[in-house]
Amino acid sequence: MPEENSASSTLVFFVNGRKIEDDNVDPECTLLTYLRNKLRLCGTKLGCGEGGCGACTVMLSRYNHLLDKVTHYSVNACLAPVASVHGLAVTTVEGIGSTRTGLHAVQERIAKAHGSQCGFCTPGIVMSMYTLLRNAPVPSMEQIDEYFTGNLCRCTGYRPILDGFRTFTSDAFMNGGCGKTDCCKLKGANSGTNGCANGASSDSSVGEFDEYEESSISHSLYDKYGFKSYDPTQEIIFPPELKVNTELQTSYLQFHGPRVRFYRPSSLSQLLQLKSLHPAAKIIVGNTEVGVEVKFKNQVYPVLINPSNVTELNAVLEKDSGIVFGASVTLTTIEETFRVHATKQKEYKTRIYSAILEMLRWFAGKQIRNAAAIGGNIMTGSPISDLNPLLMAAGATLTLCSKERGERQVVMDQSFFTGYRRNIVLPDEILLSVHIPYTNEGEYFFGYKQAKRRDDDIAIVNAGMKVIFEHESDIVKQLDLAFGGMAPTTVMAPITMKKLIGKKWDSSLLEEATMLLLEDLPLSPSAPGGMIEYRRALTVSFFFKFYLSVQGQLSKRLPNLVQPLNDMEENAIRLYEHTTPKNTQVFQKVPAGQSPIDPIGRPMTHTSALKQATGEAVYVDDMPRFENELYAGLVLSTHAHAKITIDESSALTLDGVERFICARDMPSIERNKMGCIVHDEDVFAYEKVTCVGQIIGIILAKDQATAQRAAKLVKVHYEDIKPCIVTIQDAIGEKSYYNSYTINKGDVETVLKRSANVLEGEMHMGGQEHFYLETNAHLAVPKGEDGELELFSSTQNPTEAQKLIANALGVPENRVVVRVKRMGGGFGGKETRTCTISVPLCIAASLVNRPVRIMLDRDEDMVITGTRHPFLCRWKVGFSADGTVSAINMDLYANGGNSLDLSGSVVHRAMFSMDNAYKCENVRVTGYVCKTNLPSNTAFRGFGGPQGMLFAEDVVQRVAAFLNVDSYLVRERNLYATGDKTHFNQLLENCTIRSCWDEVKQQANYCSRKSSIDSFNRQNKYRKKGISIIPVKFGIAFTALFLNQAGALVHVYSDGSVLLSHGGTEMGQGLHTKMIQVASKTLQISADKIHIAETSSDKVPNTSPTAASASSDLNGMAVMYACDKIRRRLEPYIAKNSKGSWEDWIKAAYFDRVSLSATGFYRTPGISNFDFEKLEGTPFNYFSYGAAVTEVEIDCLTGDHSVLRTDIVMDVGESLNPAIDIGQIEGAFTQGLGLVTLEELRFSPEGVLLTRGPGAYKIPGFQDIPKEFNVSLLRGAPNPRAVFSSKAIGEPPLFLGASVFFSIKEAIRSARDDAGLSSVFRLDSPATAERIRMACPDFITEKIKSAEPGTFKPWSVTV
Repeated sequence: MPEENSASSTLVFFVNGRKIEDDNVDPECTLLTYLRNKLRLCGTKLGCGEGGCGACTVMLSRYNHLLDKVTHYSVNACLAPVASVHGLAVTTVEGIGSTRTGLHAVQERIAKAHGSQCGFCTPGIVMSMYTLLRNAPVPSMEQIDEYFTGNLCRCTGYRPILDGFRTFTSDAFMNGGCGKTDCCKLKGANSGTNGCANGASSDSSVGEFDEYEESSISHSLYDKYGFKSYDPTQEIIFPPELKVNTELQTSYLQFHGPRVRFYRPSSLSQLLQLKSLHPAAKIIVGNTEVGVEVKFKNQVYPVLINPSNVTELNAVLEKDSGIVFGASVTLTTIEETFRVHATKQKEYKTRIYSAILEMLRWFAGKQIRNAAAIGGNIMTGSPISDLNPLLMAAGATLTLCSKERGERQVVMDQSFFTGYRRNIVLPDEILLSVHIPYTNEGEYFFGYKQAKRRDDDIAIVNAGMKVIFEHESDIVKQLDLAFGGMAPTTVMAPITMKKLIGKKWDSSLLEEATMLLLEDLPLSPSAPGGMIEYRRALTVSFFFKFYLSVQGQLSKRLPNLVQPLNDMEENAIRLYEHTTPKNTQVFQKVPAGQSPIDPIGRPMTHTSALKQATGEAVYVDDMPRFENELYAGLVLSTHAHAKITIDESSALTLDGVERFICARDMPSIERNKMGCIVHDEDVFAYEKVTCVGQIIGIILAKDQATAQRAAKLVKVHYEDIKPCIVTIQDAIGEKSYYNSYTINKGDVETVLKRSANVLEGEMHMGGQEHFYLETNAHLAVPKGEDGELELFSSTQNPTEAQKLIANALGVPENRVVVRVKRMGGGFGGKETRTCTISVPLCIAASLVNRPVRIMLDRDEDMVITGTRHPFLCRWKVGFSADGTVSAINMDLYANGGNSLDLSGSVVHRAMFSMDNAYKCENVRVTGYVCKTNLPSNTAFRGFGGPQGMLFAEDVVQRVAAFLNVDSYLVRERNLYATGDKTHFNQLLENCTIRSCWDEVKQQANYCSRKSSIDSFNRQNKYRKKGISIIPVKFGIAFTALFLNQAGALVHVYSDGSVLLSHGGTEMGQGLHTKMIQVASKTLQISADKIHIAETSSDKVPNTSPTAASASSDLNGMAVMYACDKIRRRLEPYIAKNSKGSWEDWIKAAYFDRVSLSATGFYRTPGISNFDFEKLEGTPFNYFSYGAAVTEVEIDCLTGDHSVLRTDIVMDVGESLNPAIDIGQIEGAFTQGLGLVTLEELRFSPEGVLLTRGPGAYKIPGFQDIPKEFNVSLLRGAPNPRAVFSSKAIGEPPLFLGASVFFSIKEAIRSARDDAGLSSVFRLDSPATAERIRMACPDFITEKIKSAEPGTFKPWSVTV
């Protein structure tokens, strides 16, 4: 081994063709940090820090000297140590194109196909697609799905991203339109359909239109033929130096940092010597596990060894008995190897390989598989590793090696793991290689996994199963069953394996195995992860699938001994198959004769889309650093309710720490108070904390790493206070409420007594994490005089921030300016809760008189900022034999958290929405805001509406089940109509709910598909389908009357360019784009003359938050009024020079000393505060309507589900921008889908959030959207109460995601009917895999007994 002083300590790599040499590298620095902070390449984003969202995706390129080939692969820059890219070429989003030098085809297509909304995820998605094109210039849609498994988007609903990139593929125009607006396939000629734009197959009817309608509608949101062609020969050249200079890849490296040393040996002997000298060293390849441990578990590993250049650890050797992989071989290489062998070997030899290939489809994201090595997966010993159960069941052989003892081989069996993340490998040993055997003809092998989300998710339970039969028989010779998720380690089922040997593979073996597995795999009711009964059921469900799969294989080989599977059994073991997504978008064309420069009604691209696709769009943390800037680290409470004392002395000794600030630094109690309605929150926790995640203090330091490290050194002593109220049930028991409210219409009690039928029920709806891709980011800059301060903030509510900061600093509001360029998503989470971070940040900046910056890590953001309100509903309904609802009594309980925040208004909205779209003359609804010791829950898209509406639909569905009729009949019978009054006495004018309902029912062929689904369900026991049609009615306005106002400021400069400011903020929803369209139409100039720089409190004062779906309505009218003033001032000059240009008129007005600046102000007319006592008032300006039909399929054995098709018809009035409106519908629907299926918040009984970050909390991914997704905008429904006859769109479509929930419930109902169980049953939201499976009782679940509540402490509680 070379001496340390002969090793290289200079990092050499290339970034976008530029050579980087650095001899002062900190091994703890990630590639992402290096790119952003040192190279100032800020296009690559930090979304989570754990490789779970893909925002940080970059492409690495490596030259293989043996093959004379350059390989390209995507990785997560947030996990890759910068030291690990020595000798590699890094390509970031900036390196492939820009708005200045020209866009790459990938960047252009995602932008112009409307696939970028907030834009924070866009660079990562661009780089995933770019990497795919570098490897496959004409990819398939299946390859796109594979490459996007590691990328998330919270805004778009994924459809436009896939649509834009479909144009690169071999499937580009398969089964769909050619991309031209006059495509013959879209005209419905001779087919009676709306056509098949963008990949919808021609046999998928999407409604019929007469000749007049057909000529007035459009299906094309962009012109596919307008894209520049993709030429793979014009890509960035791989740096020649990296091909010529072999030492860069073979040299021995070492980098020493303040806390960590990093070594990259170039030979096996060097590696063994290092491990001998440093037996506690961590060996890393992709750093995908260690990186997370260091970041989130506070682990410090002083010595890291990267063996990626050790030949033996990267070898792939084929032997007669199987394939040997070096321990550093990546999972992607294993995939590629097994794919080759699956095609060239006999099927029976590669059964283990096929099972591993299937498992790797769902193993993390593509970026992780590209970086992570098989050895790391084994050695980290995760109890839910997807590969370890397969390797254990396969009997994989591991070769271990040490300097002192040489090599030894061990079988990976039940004795390999000795405890949680511990194994038999000795400290000085390394894992050298893994031998994975071939299978023999009488040997069968399958793998199984169930997770919360199908792709890129950790397992709840997984398994590897192998059986070997006696020669030419169905008698078991050997059985190997390995499971993950059932113990602190991967475990086998030794009793089952032993007792089934010699048994015949028949139903009696299955029955015995069921009992044995439950004995073999017990779980404590307090086991980490919870879901006890479900996890136990999964182990047996997996074995049942294994039993059927093996029976099916045996029946082909031994037809005389074994019966073949029937269709129902074949369906039970069917694997998930990729299907090319289909979709249509239908909207109204602009009228003939509309001016070509009038953009209203046209699908104009988001004004920032191109910048977002190139990484040029600037978010708060992308702003250049100030010279004397400090970084803030937060000290957060770890107890939910306790008295506190603070000792910061240890933190202040850390080099680079400047100061600690807490409540002691505040001049008065009043200045330490904040809150959006009442000041009931502490800026810094004072004497006690009332939730986990409450801010206790701030550390100011030279950089983020130092600030966060020092914050962890602040010692907080807690003295717990009782009671600690966590759940709604806790609050009810303690009568812990902020407020309660009641709406009472009619005579509920009397009508209930007289009703022919009465039902009572209860339902819980869980909360939802906002998961905006850009976490809270703020930069506070004191101006040095008169108490002035400027805040650059990612907030939806600059005025609220301005007010609270001014109060905390003790200055007038005119000394504080809040500026918002754009946000990487908001969804209500940045309406009030951003102040929790920005106010203490501004205090800190003011105290030290220096700029201070913060961007929260994902886990910090999730634990601090609160969620959508969890709700509990208790209801009683009276109804007739035909399903007409006559009376309903409903109690709503919302978990408000530790401060009031907006919870009162959220409960109001839920109460106003509890009718959804149904008329009932007798209603009593009471809403309670529960005061608990959770972080304050807050606004979220829909603002209480989805909760109220879901409970309404639960009532209707249970009524239908009770009457044994299709639920759509009960819904249809009770729908509102124009002229009806709501339960809060507001008259419904221009009510289009019936039009949306009828159109979507026809478009989706609901009745015929329902009949087909019923037939499917009669023929299938283990898989069930469901279909439902769900309406939505959503009131538009802030229920707080004073907020229904907006202002705008328009400047026209002497060259004719227009600078527009308004009170709304841009968070991806396209508000700025719509405002430019409004200004363009009003001023009668082209949109490219108009620019919006930012939203700033010194341009438009006293703004309302960008929320309540009202921002286009309010700001649009204000913009229109301001622009109209300008236009009227120009009229004399236009009259004098009618043939002149805009620029001519502006110059004439300027020289005539006419003001070219104007303000506009708008207040919504005709609305008033609602009086709950008198049942008087008009809380809403108008209502938005829509309806959706969704079809799903569930796996009754695992609880897995797939959304097969969704059709939506939405009333948006006359759309300002169909592309933005359809994007909002699809994005909202997908967010609603997540709310009611995947997204489950879990808290400990002590109030600690357990689901932090994308590893534990699952938002929908690319694979979760409907396989067919059709969206139509209702035509001929202008809205007289908003700008240019449009309607609000941000929130109303979210609830249509509930159509997935109720389709799942219909599928479960069929399974319960088969079992002879009641079809009137409770299903809480979200309908997770656990809830679906356990709602389908069968021979497996009936054998699993639950522990009695109160006899154990659960891992998590329902809050």
